Amino acid sequence: SYESSNGCFPPGGESTNMTTSPFGTQFVDGNYSSLARLLQYLEGTTIFNTVNFNYEYNHSSMGNVTAFTTQLNAFICPSSVRQPAGKDGAAGTDTDKVLASAFGGYGVTDYGPTVYTDISPILSTTGLGATIVTPYRDKNFRANGLLKQGKTTISECIDGTSNTLAFAEDAGRDPRFQSPYVRGTAPALVLPAYNVWSPADSGLPLRYWRWAEADSAFGVSGAVNNKYPYSYCTAWATTSCSDPNGLPVAGNNAGANDEIFAFHPGGANALFGDGSVHFLKATVALNVLRNLVTLNGGEILSSDQY
Repeated sequence: SYESSNGCFPPGGESTNMTTSPFGTQFVDGNYSSLARLLQYLEGTTIFNTVNFNYEYNHSSMGNVTAFTTQLNAFICPSSVRQPAGKDGAAGTDTDKVLASAFGGYGVTDYGPTVYTDISPILSTTGLGATIVTPYRDKNFRANGLLKQGKTTISECIDGTSNTLAFAEDAGRDPRFQSPYVRGTAPALVLPAYNVWSPADSGLPLRYWRWAEADSAFGVSGAVNNKYPYSYCTAWATTSCSDPNGLPVAGNNAGANDEIFAFHPGGANALFGDGSVHFLKATVALNVLRNLVTLNGGEILSSDQY
């Protein structure tokens, strides 16, 4: 419905800066998630009409706080587990959290756009960014997903919308998880000058469990339901914590931390560009998973491969 009305797919919020080497992560296109743009097509027209997209969802004017502290059932998987249950709660010390606590916290999501993949096309284990968590990652082979930067038309999806992911489960994200990206600017990133609640909030991690947050999108670097063991950060942490192997939890690509993950046995649900939903097996081959994410890789896929 969105595509029919606008002649394109909604941008993911997070996307790839193709001018850096290796390619980097950026938050452009108004710094909003796809879910915020899809509200009026998900029986959320009343909420959509209250949003001022000229300001971030957590702008200090509080003009958007009523809309984005609303929890939509459509954005939650009934099987997911998070702490706290429901919205993101009243704890936290950054200014936007303290003010929003009067509304019970921001609404959260178990789904996000799969905006890129950096799985090695040849499944090399020596690529840039490869770790024991995501051994086949190679940032030098990063490729766009369907909901990339700007207005993506159907004609750009040469792999076919029925063969290309748009959204996938990343269920259970909550304040114990930490984004590797922060408000303001950071090296190797193209980030907007966030209109944050307070200058003191600059440099705090993005809150990617919230459905309005552009960072609720993610890249696919490893296996479906990767259950590599890692420690949670303390809720609302302002500095990164490490897993048992000393790797930073922020962006470590295990569990519900920026990867395809669900609480379903054997796999996770994904929404394809044609509007269909399929269950991706946890055993899907990594090269097949890469091919499912890319929109113009020219691969030929069949449903029995995933």
